[in-house]
Amino acid sequence: MKNYQNEHIIVHWFPELCAHPGTCLRALPKVFNLKQRPWVNVDGAEPEVIIKTIDQCPSGALRYSLPTGSKVNAESAKGVGNLNYENANPPVVKIKVLSNGPLVIEGPVVILGIEGEKLKEGSRITLCRCGFSENRPFCDGIHSKKEWKPDQEI
Repeated sequence: MKNYQNEHIIVHWFPELCAHPGTCLRALPKVFNLKQRPWVNVDGAEPEVIIKTIDQCPSGALRYSLPTGSKVNAESAKGVGNLNYENANPPVVKIKVLSNGPLVIEGPVVILGIEGEKLKEGSRITLCRCGFSENRPFCDGIHSKKEWKPDQEI
């Protein structure tokens, strides 16, 4: 996990979970820009706008939390992108099939490996459907480079 912080918001990035759909890049390019270093500029927009964008991250690779003394109303920071979302919400799991992309699992979820070991726990996880991911069972976005299309959409 990598953290990007100012006095009002902390953006947490879990690169191993990113499915690279570019949702953040398109929604808020002044904050999320791969051509800049660091690629996350927490001063590029109001924290409430950053929160709304992170709440749309399909893989859960981007999360947020509020530092002590933040000006952000805590009620506006309770979305699925909140780092502590799983602990504050009842267990409801949704699984969404993305067209020509991964399965998106939303809700408190634990992914276990072959031996029963915990691979990942979170509120949003993307699972590979194409079989090309270098990070299986998780999606790494390679399906778009391979121009993968399923034989039949569900």
